[in-house]
Amino acid sequence: MANEFARNVQDKAVNPIPFAMGAASASTNSTAIDLQTAAGNNFRPENIEFQLSIPALATGIIPDASVVSLILETSTTSGFAAITGTYTETVTGAGGVGVGATVARFKVPSNCPRYVRFKTTRGAGGTTAAGVNATGVVIF
Repeated sequence: MANEFARNVQDKAVNPIPFAMGAASASTNSTAIDLQTAAGNNFRPENIEFQLSIPALATGIIPDASVVSLILETSTTSGFAAITGTYTETVTGAGGVGVGATVARFKVPSNCPRYVRFKTTRGAGGTTAAGVNATGVVIF
């Protein structure tokens, strides 16, 4: 099978999942992704990954030493009342230029519960990024 391990096949019914980034010191979430199958079992193949990307953010939005966290959260409930897993990649503004475009990929753990969602968290400082979208993608 060509590109069996490339993990670049996307489901157009699910992808992409854009959501607005928030103000400084705030978090924003995507809608929940339900991994339940029609048979009632969780769909957790070994080769599924979740990709979260943000565009380049100028220093006015992300000043030096301020951070943006790209997060994948898992839960047994669609309302995420109890988070069962958190997977994070963090980028930091530096050099008076903000942060460059960033892509984080998260592999689904073998014990992944039914629901997953993407999340971004901003550190203190800078202006709102509400006009900027983060984008999540499920990759097979």
